[in-house]
Amino acid sequence: MATSRYPDRDYGPPAHELLARRRAALRRHRKVSLAWAGAAIAIILGLATGLLVLLGSLVLLPTSALATAAAGMVAQAAGTLPAPHQFPVDSLVYDRSGQLLADVHVPGTSRLPVALKDVSPALVRATVDVEDRNFWTEGAIDPVRLVAAAWHDVRYGSSLQGASTITQQLAKVTYLSDAPTIARKLRELFVASHLEQSLTKNQILQAYLNNIPYGHGAVGVEAAAQTYFNTTAAKLDVAQSALLAGLPDAPSQLDPINHPTDAKQRQQLVLDAMVRAGDITAAEAASAFKEPLHFASGATDNVNSQPAFVARALQQATAGTKINPATAGLTVMTTLDSHLQSLAQQTVTDQVRGLANLQVTDGALVSIDPATGDVLAYVGGAGPGAPGSQIDMAAVPRQPGSSFKLFTYSTAIQERKVTMLTPVYDGPFSLPTGGGPSGNQPWTVHDYDLRYHGVLPVEMVLGNSLNIPAVKIELLAGIPNIVETARSMGVTTLTKPDSSYSPSLTLGAYPVPLWEMAQAATALASGGELHPARFVSSVKDAGGHELLKPAAPRRVLDAGTVFIMNQMLGDDSNRVMEFGARSALTLPNHIVSAKTGTTNDFKDNLTIGWTPHLVTATWVGNADDHAMQGTTGVTGAAPIWHAFMLAALQGQPDDWPAAPADVFPTEYGGRRGYLLRGSSVQYVPELVRGAPAPKPSASPTPSAKGSATPAASASAKPSPSGKKNARSQHGHG
Repeated sequence: MATSRYPDRDYGPPAHELLARRRAALRRHRKVSLAWAGAAIAIILGLATGLLVLLGSLVLLPTSALATAAAGMVAQAAGTLPAPHQFPVDSLVYDRSGQLLADVHVPGTSRLPVALKDVSPALVRATVDVEDRNFWTEGAIDPVRLVAAAWHDVRYGSSLQGASTITQQLAKVTYLSDAPTIARKLRELFVASHLEQSLTKNQILQAYLNNIPYGHGAVGVEAAAQTYFNTTAAKLDVAQSALLAGLPDAPSQLDPINHPTDAKQRQQLVLDAMVRAGDITAAEAASAFKEPLHFASGATDNVNSQPAFVARALQQATAGTKINPATAGLTVMTTLDSHLQSLAQQTVTDQVRGLANLQVTDGALVSIDPATGDVLAYVGGAGPGAPGSQIDMAAVPRQPGSSFKLFTYSTAIQERKVTMLTPVYDGPFSLPTGGGPSGNQPWTVHDYDLRYHGVLPVEMVLGNSLNIPAVKIELLAGIPNIVETARSMGVTTLTKPDSSYSPSLTLGAYPVPLWEMAQAATALASGGELHPARFVSSVKDAGGHELLKPAAPRRVLDAGTVFIMNQMLGDDSNRVMEFGARSALTLPNHIVSAKTGTTNDFKDNLTIGWTPHLVTATWVGNADDHAMQGTTGVTGAAPIWHAFMLAALQGQPDDWPAAPADVFPTEYGGRRGYLLRGSSVQYVPELVRGAPAPKPSASPTPSAKGSATPAASASAKPSPSGKKNARSQHGHG
């Protein structure tokens, strides 16, 4: 152990000194052969330097120039400059306000280059003092030190300071391998000479501090500061700086987490060097040595506060730039609102916990600004410890149940197949195929409550989520047309040929990710214009150049169609028959449109609702796909939607738009509503077959839309012949 000039310092028990001596002996044995080679090179360079000194005395060359000239002699025979190593650089992911969400890098390796001005002066001084005390005045090599170090290695097997300058170490790390050969050493001197001539001292030191390994996968001082102390390089104090400055000598052996005694002894040597250099006083060194150091986990991948959202953001960034964020050193600005995200996560966690007795273990939420497509909140699960917590349930395709009817009714309205007042008969209804395990058997469609409700207007059969009328309207509008509407609104999972989809489509039999359902609903909240869901707002490279091109919005529905859809889904009286008045699908002091969905086997509950300022979709279920017990969209997912939207919209106006120019009010059968220009309320045989024909109303007359009571009361339950079919009931409310 080196002798200290601080007799009051605690060096530890004698066993530490014995251990240090044994390790020194091993190093002496390993280094002796290389030391002779180093000494030989040093002698040659020393002679060259002596000659240059003689010549320099005539032309008054400065000392640093002499050293560089000596290295230049070696460069004559060293060949051309090799290509530098390409070091991966971490990418940093931020929320919309600039708060760090994640540090993305190659697994097990972290590198975060920083400017020299952003490194603690204490770390800079400690590094120079222990690695290369003449750094600021020497050239590429220090011939005198090279000879002295070689001689010291031969005699004692170790030295306080190695023979290589910081410039040489940078040359080795940046351009060369670690092979202990004479040829490699000559190449090192050549590269160091090149660096000395082409870079300033500050640039050399900055590159060194950014490329030297510090152990635990941390490359560079910034990554080391984060890995060991969970801080930045700019905030390192003297004690932390002295410890880190000592690590590059032997990162594994001096690891402060796994080998704290060795690391502490090395810190002591660094502090000694700082005192000898005059950078700190003896008292400051003693105080730094005694300072308790609190280490982080030592993991290079411990920064990712929102894994589900970050994964989606990185997927979008990669697709948009064709660059791997793990190695490219990107700055990724996302759309996440951390306040809304915390609210969303807590709301999902609380509701799932409250439904535990109904066999509910998981939930998800996606909230989007429909004017921009910005994803403001994205919850992929019920939180740490929940079954399936590693699965992003907002991205897993699940059966959407009756929420898929949004596409069915939007298509039928836009194609002018129906109006919001068109009568539809909710009575016994069967199809020749679609039933049974194979789908080739007859299919009898039923509503969730197993009742028939007579003739009702379209706005009521949609509001109450009745299945029989939905299938009739689906067949009238055409399944291929509905599939195309869903695709245009951002659904990507309907990839089969149009002819392969059965009438159970409208009841949500085909899986769609929750975030795509939320994205689709943004078109209904923004007048028919779809802004694709945006997880990332900006991706910049290390030079600050923007790499991401924004996705252009596109019109997917007519403004008039959207207005009428919101008239139907925003009127609570349209759903009171099945859901009751003022359910969780309503918000005090707000007008909201909302639709639920529940699968027949109670594996999925969804609620999707919106205002012109915010769209939110929620889901509850189980990641392992086991059934819940009796929950529906309005009792399982809707409370999450209600609580989140109530808080998120606090103080915000609704700003619903007025009727577009192609929409006009009308009245039919005692109810008031709106029509698209070119459409009329008609008796459609396919929709009312089996029911008494209603009396046609007079020509549509302008009026204001008002609430109305249900047009027909519920009838008795279906007869036993209408036995429930397992494939038929995907679309409960």
